[in-house]
Amino acid sequence: MDNEKLLPLHHGDDISEAKPQPPSQSKKVGTALFYATSSLGVIFANKIVLSTYQFPSVLLLALLQFTSTTLALKVASMLGFIDLLPISVKGVKSILPLSTCYLLNILTGLSATQNLSLPMMVLLRRASILMTMLLEKWMLNSQPSKTVQVSVGLMLGGALVAALGDLSFNLLGYIVIFFNDLFTALNGVILKRTSEEYKKSKMTVLYLNSLLSATGVSIIILLVPGEVERVQNFALWSNSSFVSFLVFASLMGSVLNLAIFLCTSTNSALTTTVVGCLKNVLTSYIGMFIGGDYIFSWLSFIGINISIAGSLVYARSTFKG
Repeated sequence: MDNEKLLPLHHGDDISEAKPQPPSQSKKVGTALFYATSSLGVIFANKIVLSTYQFPSVLLLALLQFTSTTLALKVASMLGFIDLLPISVKGVKSILPLSTCYLLNILTGLSATQNLSLPMMVLLRRASILMTMLLEKWMLNSQPSKTVQVSVGLMLGGALVAALGDLSFNLLGYIVIFFNDLFTALNGVILKRTSEEYKKSKMTVLYLNSLLSATGVSIIILLVPGEVERVQNFALWSNSSFVSFLVFASLMGSVLNLAIFLCTSTNSALTTTVVGCLKNVLTSYIGMFIGGDYIFSWLSFIGINISIAGSLVYARSTFKG
């Protein structure tokens, strides 16, 4: 997991004695840009599939993304590019709470993408930072700095102003994004309390999360009345453009996970966090023109910019801290 390069694993003496070379500046910048581009690609592809083409099944899209990630990690393991720890019943039980939060986080996130404009979704997603702060203080006795508290206040204040001016208000979208924030926060906090064995292999955690989530969402699809029929009766299966975006959205989930791994291992977790914050700035502005569901109002626009300012302060504080 800590290898700088994704190369097949060998254990010869020559390799074990060689000192790893620090990554070049161009590689650091390249992996950060790869992460930002991949993350933007996933968000916009999901939005186009669910809103522009009005694909009716968040569950099927989630299943395709879980499946592609599971298969990609398994193939990478078989080829020797990554190490996956052996799966045991005890290990599955220990990681089940995390996998449940991961599944609910993805499902509510896709549902929010379907029901909210991208600028509002990104804005309201920042409430997860406050929830994470509160949960970490309660469960891990963690205390954020004053600067982080102020930046979170700016982000949430801007979100409140923007919500008051949201002319495309969707109650279901607001409810779903609230739960998405909650599950995002729980996912992060529970991950920190996961057994030390699995903490050593983030790829194993990701693999188990994806595998268990794919199994869970398959069961949900079969149990939800009319879900299979809605998918079968969708009118655009013969539309090559829609199918291309659906395949792209399905595959980009695994590409994004690879990008996060490369960015974090080549740079640091802090850099990945900061790039994520700055990427959300682009999503907020570009998202006004994608999906066709953002309605401009000055109050909403001002709120978005206040929240973006808070996001930049948060990114600077995280990078310095």
